[in-house]
Amino acid sequence: LTLLISIPVGIVSAVKRGSFLDRALTVLVFLGFAMPSFWLALLLMLYFGIDLGWLPLSGLTSMDYAQLSPLGKAWDIAKHLALPILVGLVGSIAGTSRFLRSSMLEVLRQDYMTTARAKGLKEKVVINKHAFRNTMIPLVTSMAGLLPSLFSGAIITEQVFDLPGIGNVAFKAMMQADIPFIMGYNMFLALLSVMGVLLADLMYVIVDPRVKLAK
Repeated sequence: LTLLISIPVGIVSAVKRGSFLDRALTVLVFLGFAMPSFWLALLLMLYFGIDLGWLPLSGLTSMDYAQLSPLGKAWDIAKHLALPILVGLVGSIAGTSRFLRSSMLEVLRQDYMTTARAKGLKEKVVINKHAFRNTMIPLVTSMAGLLPSLFSGAIITEQVFDLPGIGNVAFKAMMQADIPFIMGYNMFLALLSVMGVLLADLMYVIVDPRVKLAK
């Protein structure tokens, strides 16, 4: 979800640099940076959970979860996860879109972009085929830490929404000085970090034609 939203936002902000749209997106991005996750979570709970009553405030399932149909169970879990996912998206979208914007601006200033336009290529082709392809190289590098971050859990968000996630379990283990669990948890994250770097190296072959796997 972060990549699906932040990539178009970053590209549009870079292409429309200095426009009203770029400034509006920049303001929204910095608001996403500035808002603490627990504060945003409390605001969303107050509005969507208490004022409107649309979404549950805590937990992963409702009390009548066992009596629901399979579709009803899926919908119940989706409602409980809507607010936590939204809280996590705000910060991650802000960081990724800003990083992509700066990378895109650097690529657009290169000489080969001027050459592509001089050849008569349409601006859409220049942006999507040439600029974005080269912007993916630093983006793939930043995505090396995506895998461990997905499994490390959002400790603060899980605490606010009382979710039984791995971050919540790790926090309780730290509070109880459960050394064996913490050691295993850190080893698990270290393994995921190595796998993330390996996957990023493999992705270079796809996004960068200059990189070839050794035969």
